Amino acid sequence: MNLRAAALALGAALFAGGTPAQPPPAPPPPATLSPGDALLVRIQGMGGGIPEYREVVDSEGCIEIPFVGFLTAAGRTPADVADGMRTAYAAAGLASNAEIRLTYVTHFDPPPARTNLVRIQDPRQPVSP
Repeated sequence: MNLRAAALALGAALFAGGTPAQPPPAPPPPATLSPGDALLVRIQGMGGGIPEYREVVDSEGCIEIPFVGFLTAAGRTPADVADGMRTAYAAAGLASNAEIRLTYVTHFDPPPARTNLVRIQDPRQPVSP
């Protein structure tokens, strides 16, 4: 079998299945967050603005709030965590009326330790599609 025939056979095998498989649906968000939960964070209403970024509830139950520090997230609802973030930004004088939206993405088991969570992307940089 020559190279062209092999490529055609491979192409036919790849496309013979019909429609491509759809990705699995997103998991439903939990009632309360727990260590290992991954979130997509969107913050608006701050001076320079922060593009959306990813955050994981670490093994201690905390998330990192850019420019402020850490906030306990485990055992709290996403809405309660967003309120806590809003309060922390107001207390730090960074935003008096920040709009914060948290979207549940997935859960990691075991939950990562904070020392193993290396932010490879500056939270001020946009999330790549």
